[in-house]
Amino acid sequence: MFESDSDLLIALQGVGKTVNKVLSEAKGLAKSIEKIDSVKALGRQDYLTDLMDSLKSNDLAMFGCGTDKSELIHAIENRLRTLQMNARQNLMAGLQTAFDNPNHLRILSDSPLVIYMHPLTVEVHFETGKAALTYAHEVLQTVSSVPEEILNAHQQIVENFRASRIDSQQFWQILKLAYDMVLLKEAQPMGARIDIVQLLPALAWIWPNAAATKKNVVFPRYLLAYQLQKLRSDGLLVNRGWRLDLGTATGGSTRNKANVLFIPMGHSEGQYYLSICLRQV
Repeated sequence: MFESDSDLLIALQGVGKTVNKVLSEAKGLAKSIEKIDSVKALGRQDYLTDLMDSLKSNDLAMFGCGTDKSELIHAIENRLRTLQMNARQNLMAGLQTAFDNPNHLRILSDSPLVIYMHPLTVEVHFETGKAALTYAHEVLQTVSSVPEEILNAHQQIVENFRASRIDSQQFWQILKLAYDMVLLKEAQPMGARIDIVQLLPALAWIWPNAAATKKNVVFPRYLLAYQLQKLRSDGLLVNRGWRLDLGTATGGSTRNKANVLFIPMGHSEGQYYLSICLRQV
C-alpha cells in the first residue's frame, strides 16, 4: 500500500493530526458537560449555549455514545428559547417599575433584544447574561442582564449626562472655539471642512464641566453626539451669523466607526457624520 517508508510516515502523521484534533474538541465538550452538574445549572443560558456549540462540532458516535446528538441539540434549543422568553418577561416587568412614561421604555427589536430606555438604548444578550447600555451607538457600560443592575447603570449614566451637558447657546460658543482651534492647528482657512472627530481633543480641554470630561484623554464621543443632536432640536444650526454644516458619512467612510460620529434622531433613527464646518451667512 505504501511505496516507501516516507509514505507510511506521512500517512501516520495525518492520522495523528486527525486524532489530536478530535481529542482537543472532545476536551471542550467534556468541560461544557461538566458545568451542567445539577438541575439548577440547566437554567444557565451561558452554560447551555456553550454546550450546544460543543455538541454541534463533535460526532458523539465516535465516542460510542448511544444518545442521539440531534435530540440533545433540539432539547437544549427548546430549553434556551423558554429561558430567554422567561428572562425577557422578567426583565421588562422589572424595568417598567422605574418608568411612568410609556414612551420612555419601549422594545426596538427582538433579536437581539434592544430596548429604548430614555435617553439610552440597551442591547440585551440573554445567552451571555450581559446588557450593553449605549447612546449614539457608543457603549457606555456593560452590566449583567438583570433589571436591578441595568436600572442602576442607567441612573448613573443619566446623572453623568446631567453633570456634563451644557445648554445649546453655550455649546455653540464652545463648538466654534474648538473648530477655530483645529483650523489653527491644521493651518486651514476659515470655513474649511474638517473631520468631526478632530474636535474631540480640543473639546476635552475647553469644556466648562471639565471635571466630568477630563478624566478621559479625549472628549466623550457620546456627549458630542448628544450636544449636536440638542443643537439641531433647538433650531440652532444657524446662529450668531454662522451656519453649522455636517457632512454625512457614506459608503466606505462608515466602516471605521472611530472616524465618524452617529447622531441620534428620535428613539431609533439617526445618521453617521464624517465632517463638520462653520461658515458665515
